[in-house]
Amino acid sequence: MADSPSPWRHPPPSELTDELLARVRASGQQSDAERNPDAEIIAELGQLGLMRLLVPSELGGGGRRPAEFIEFSRRVAYEHPSTGWVAMTCNEEAEIFAAYLEPDTVTGFYATNPGAVIAGSGVPKGVARPADGGWVVDGRWPFVSGCTAADWWILANIVDGTRPRNLCFVLIPADAALIDDTWHTVGLRGTGSHDVVLNEHFVPDERASVVENYSLPKPNEHPYYRLPSGLRFPFPKTGVASGIADRAIDEFAALATAKTPLYNRSALANRPDAQAAMARAAALAGAGRAFVAEVLSEIWETASACGNVTPAQHARARLACSWSVQNCIAAVETLVTATGSTANYTSSPLGGLLNDVRAVAGHFMVGSYQMDTAGRVLLGLDSNDPNF
Repeated sequence: MADSPSPWRHPPPSELTDELLARVRASGQQSDAERNPDAEIIAELGQLGLMRLLVPSELGGGGRRPAEFIEFSRRVAYEHPSTGWVAMTCNEEAEIFAAYLEPDTVTGFYATNPGAVIAGSGVPKGVARPADGGWVVDGRWPFVSGCTAADWWILANIVDGTRPRNLCFVLIPADAALIDDTWHTVGLRGTGSHDVVLNEHFVPDERASVVENYSLPKPNEHPYYRLPSGLRFPFPKTGVASGIADRAIDEFAALATAKTPLYNRSALANRPDAQAAMARAAALAGAGRAFVAEVLSEIWETASACGNVTPAQHARARLACSWSVQNCIAAVETLVTATGSTANYTSSPLGGLLNDVRAVAGHFMVGSYQMDTAGRVLLGLDSNDPNF
């Protein structure tokens, strides 16, 4: 299932070798137990250039199209969901850094730090005050996935006293002393999505940039930067959810041929309910991916032609991403139910995969309520969402 051909699927970067993916899987159990990503794996992804895939090539990044990045996230998440999530989010944070700080700062940074891993948060949970030669920042940013394994953090702040609010993005060196260990979860345990806390933290001007709130990034010559944040960030999450669903489908297929249920004389695979579960799961996951591929192709074509994404296009894209994630959850739930008691044991990966895929939907960009918001827009109503 993981490598099955598909007319819409783009190949992952060649640096993502089978040997590396095998090590991603091998490190997963310990990563989950420690509630943090494997620092060596994350560093290697950075050294291979796989943590700046969304950064335009002219700024020192990989310049990958969103569809290629989805496939990258899917492949890593298939082996270990938490590592896939961290690889996905750190690439997003690198894109935020490249989007909002000055181009010379970005190119200079990657010239001297080509393997850097950037974690962080684009949600403005801090306050930045101008100071001599820079900014003083205070705040607490939750859900900073990969913060324990990253080299740098990019953090969004509200500029103190601005109305309408301006945002100040700051890049700071990662520092374990600034992490509050808050990530105690059952899903995506190995992401290390702890809180980062700053108190009167000084950031020099060259590592900060101010933009109008909810404005498009700069420079906006790159198609990705012509998309509002509400469209730049839902798509990658679908790759992680899809990878988890694919893994669950393969695990169920292997189990169904090996397990003989209680009071049965043949393998689980011979039972009609198992066959129906397999078919339903494959259809759910595949339909979600196809919808995402369709709308992503449409909005990328619009952005590449310097056109404006219409509200209806935006709504359909957000709908596709949330619907795809919900489909992946339903697919894994269906398989876990058909598995029976085996899924309750820690020796079976299926229960853990269900926790992981449910955690993906906890992100506000692909929460189920986003489908309701999309429905409002498709009915001609206001979204009531500043990210639309």
